[in-house]
Amino acid sequence: MVRARSIANIEKDLTGNLERDFNLFIRAAIFDLSNQSPKKYSPVDTGFFASSWTAGTQRPRPDEPREAVAPWSNIKPRRRGDQMNPQAKVEPRFIDEIPDFKPFSKVYIGNRSQYAARALASPNSEIPLYVQNMVGRKINEIFTDKKPKISVATFGTGVRGKSDNVRFTGKGIGQFGDSKSVFVDYENL
Repeated sequence: MVRARSIANIEKDLTGNLERDFNLFIRAAIFDLSNQSPKKYSPVDTGFFASSWTAGTQRPRPDEPREAVAPWSNIKPRRRGDQMNPQAKVEPRFIDEIPDFKPFSKVYIGNRSQYAARALASPNSEIPLYVQNMVGRKINEIFTDKKPKISVATFGTGVRGKSDNVRFTGKGIGQFGDSKSVFVDYENL
């Protein structure tokens, strides 16, 4: 049986959910801008620009030259604009170093490559479209109080044992509605 939670914990719960969603959004944006999603937003010649996205409470400075960071220092830029450099390597460099941010803190997402301004202005850059179209969608997708519910139904006796996350009911729904079936509902995952 699921235990009822006290309303006294509501502020802590809401703050925890907001902090989790806020940090998830920041990492999702960096994931997308680093061309790790199916749609590629950052232009790629050597892959250094797409690999240099980060976030912090201060503006990231575009102070890292490609020539000083391996393996990109060994990749010769083609500067043809066709996004087809076979040597290009996209590996997000800072995604594991991003701290957890508190809700309502000002967070800057930026690029550390020295030529970030040129790359943003490139005709191959889809970053302005990402900011205009995808940021709002990501916010609506991540910041929601309606988290997905996962339910599993089994024939026969189902899962045996006691757990706070498992609720047994005598009747299921649909094809699990007969008395020999048990509907197991997993919540709070």
